[in-house]
Amino acid sequence: MRRITESLVSFVSWHRRAVGALLAVLAVLTLGHSLALGPPTTAVVMVTAPIAAGSEIRDGDVAVRDLPTAALPEAAFTDRADVVGQTAAVSLPHGTILQPTLLTTTTQPESGRAVVPISVRDPTLRDLLRAGDVISLVASGGEFVEVVCSDARVLTIPAREASGSAVALATGSRNGLILVDVPAPDAGLVAALGQDGQLGVVIGRL
Repeated sequence: MRRITESLVSFVSWHRRAVGALLAVLAVLTLGHSLALGPPTTAVVMVTAPIAAGSEIRDGDVAVRDLPTAALPEAAFTDRADVVGQTAAVSLPHGTILQPTLLTTTTQPESGRAVVPISVRDPTLRDLLRAGDVISLVASGGEFVEVVCSDARVLTIPAREASGSAVALATGSRNGLILVDVPAPDAGLVAALGQDGQLGVVIGRL
């Protein structure tokens, strides 16, 4: 056993340069293979042409791209069929990774509900809202606060869309109007107060 060990040491000693060169080559090949593989990727749906808020997403507006998984939002869509035909809740520039919070499926209310525009003039508050958010609408007068609607849902936020679009012109987005889905019995009062900016917004149900 000792003789075998001595022979091995002698071999390595005489051929250390060759062994070193071989190890260096192996290291370079291993590094190159790792770099070639790159980080793990996931196929996700990306916007390939700018889409104005309130516009229907068409097949030619999106494509599936492989992107680094670590950089993607958790709820990113992976199938074009899940987004084509839906409506953009906000303006979507080229390169946007689509996820549910950026879309609203329809502006048609369900039975027993109605769509009403209300004014949210504070731009900071509007920036906090997302399509699909459940909000409560309150009216204040003097020392009291009354809950007008505790089951409103943000439908679209036209104030974020491109100027001159159909939804912007229809809802007067320059005044901070957003579209909310409310129970039909509340719609009249919500419309009367909300379009004059007399309603406060609470995120969540009261």
